[in-house]
Amino acid sequence: MHPKLRAFLEANGLRAGATEQEAWEHYRKMRADGVEYSGPERAEPDGATGAARSAAGARSGPGSGDDGADDGADGDGDAGDGNSRDDSGSAPPAAPPVDADAIAAAVRAERQRCQEIEDACAVAGIDQARARQMIDRGMTIDEARAEIFQELRRRGAIGAGAGRTVGVGRESRDKLRDAIRDGLSLRAGMEVENPAAGAREFRSRALHEIARECIEHAGISTRGMSRLQVVGRALASGSTSDFPQLMSGLVNRTLLAAYNEWPQTWRPFVAVGDANDFKDMHAIKMSEAPDLMELNENGEYRTASFSDSGETYRVVTKGRTVALTRQMIINDDLRAFTRIPRLFGAAARRMEADAVYSLLTADPIMSDGKHFFSTDHRNLGTASALDSSGLAADRAAMRKQRGMSGATIDVTPAFLVVAVEQELDAEILLRSAALPDDNKSSGVYNPWAGKLTPIADPHITSPNRYLLAHPNQFPAIEVAYLMGETQPFVDEELDFDSDALKIKVRHDFGAGLVDWIGAYKNPGA
Repeated sequence: MHPKLRAFLEANGLRAGATEQEAWEHYRKMRADGVEYSGPERAEPDGATGAARSAAGARSGPGSGDDGADDGADGDGDAGDGNSRDDSGSAPPAAPPVDADAIAAAVRAERQRCQEIEDACAVAGIDQARARQMIDRGMTIDEARAEIFQELRRRGAIGAGAGRTVGVGRESRDKLRDAIRDGLSLRAGMEVENPAAGAREFRSRALHEIARECIEHAGISTRGMSRLQVVGRALASGSTSDFPQLMSGLVNRTLLAAYNEWPQTWRPFVAVGDANDFKDMHAIKMSEAPDLMELNENGEYRTASFSDSGETYRVVTKGRTVALTRQMIINDDLRAFTRIPRLFGAAARRMEADAVYSLLTADPIMSDGKHFFSTDHRNLGTASALDSSGLAADRAAMRKQRGMSGATIDVTPAFLVVAVEQELDAEILLRSAALPDDNKSSGVYNPWAGKLTPIADPHITSPNRYLLAHPNQFPAIEVAYLMGETQPFVDEELDFDSDALKIKVRHDFGAGLVDWIGAYKNPGA
């Protein structure tokens, strides 16, 4: 059958999955009712004419106005060739022109109806054969949901009782949550690997419709409720609806996605600790190990002693709240539930970066009464340009550092931290195959290639630059999260006074200086 003819038939009541034979039978019935298709490929396939005549003869009878005599004249059973006449002798009215766009839209709508019914059945655990029956009966998606709900009640997945709230079976409820969560995430533009069954249906549904779905799955009838009443009931304090938790989950997923995507330029050069509370933490630095010594005259090993000192810092809590209102839900403003959390995720990362880089740029007073970068600490260089010679002097000074007991400990720099204005110069100097020097030929080997990792950040003020050791060797900065929670925490609360879902975001994070021998500053020139 020609695709355009098939589309025409589906737009006029033929089910999407009908066989070829069913499609032709549907066409013949339409023609018998005076509806004709004027597009291409109207003729039935070979072998169909006899069936057409039989069907036409069966429809003929006393008082039918059709004696069937016209059917065999040309052998094709075509009663719509434009030459047939009714009892009055006048020709039937011409068939209306075919609107291809309307047909295509009708086909899309039919496919969407079928898909939504199949998804709804999948979420409820109803087999696809039953879904196909609903489709074949021409049910709308709302009618199908109503029947699905009744089926769940019949199975006992929903237990009802007079004057009490009803509850949904755990398995069905979890499936619904997963489908709504993934559907909303897809609608918000997030990537979801292996979306839950039914997610496509909820991707296209408005927030107030999802609120209604949640209420009904909690066993509460929404018949006669307006949008305002549905959303108000979904957000009501003490409601058994999953809607607040679902929206909070969407906020949390969106916030963490933004948090994890935000750059962490400071992460490679800091040590990470864990805080059990909000008390002062001691960033302990140890002296170097004493030299190994020969055994004494009795063959005994001599006991080593260490000295230590420490700086203190603490984890602090920062956070904000935002109200997601009933108006946002009624207006289907999904961006409010996704854009605002993204901004909070970025804010949490900025909080961390501000805490870390302020330790370098503020140059605080240490426990010995001296600035972190000072000539007394042997980690403050003479201003020089960011070139091979200047960087070589910085590295040499850093490697000559001495430990608390006076031993040479050979602190090896691993990172070069610069301002964003110097980012290109640092990349060229540290990653070129040949030494970028005006007085050297292009074939001269670059001794800096692969020796340091360049890091540029807007917190650094040009022309300052910093060399930092790897935190596994000599950590200069340490950060800590409370109880191992390395991500912001999101919680929700229903606000009775404003009919809003109040979202709270908090982040427990701290940063402190550990030891100045792992860092070196050059004021630049």
